[in-house]
Amino acid sequence: MSATTIDSKGRLSLPRKIREELGLEAGDVLFVQREGDTVRLAKAVNPLGAAVAEGVAEYHAGRKIALKQLAKKHRVRPAPLEAAIDDVIDVEEIERARKEVGRGEFVTLEEVKRSLRKR
Repeated sequence: MSATTIDSKGRLSLPRKIREELGLEAGDVLFVQREGDTVRLAKAVNPLGAAVAEGVAEYHAGRKIALKQLAKKHRVRPAPLEAAIDDVIDVEEIERARKEVGRGEFVTLEEVKRSLRKR
């Protein structure tokens, strides 16, 4: 068990070891719950974010995505999950095209569209 002190503004600092073990970083959101004389903190996790990351990884690995199964696993709705995955992949394709243009290679809008349609 570790101890920490509340400062004059009501803030407290979590010990580094605990932050590292939980993967907490500056700006992370925590849920705060009172249970009698105990205060409980829990990292707020966006289930859609984790599902999108997994879906995009599956796409990049060349594997088919069972969208309904992925949505059920992460307890999110399939429609927003599919839209978010598509958005991430579209942005990646646009960034890839920008980099090619930046290297002096010519990429037409039609080539980008064809690449997006292949998915």
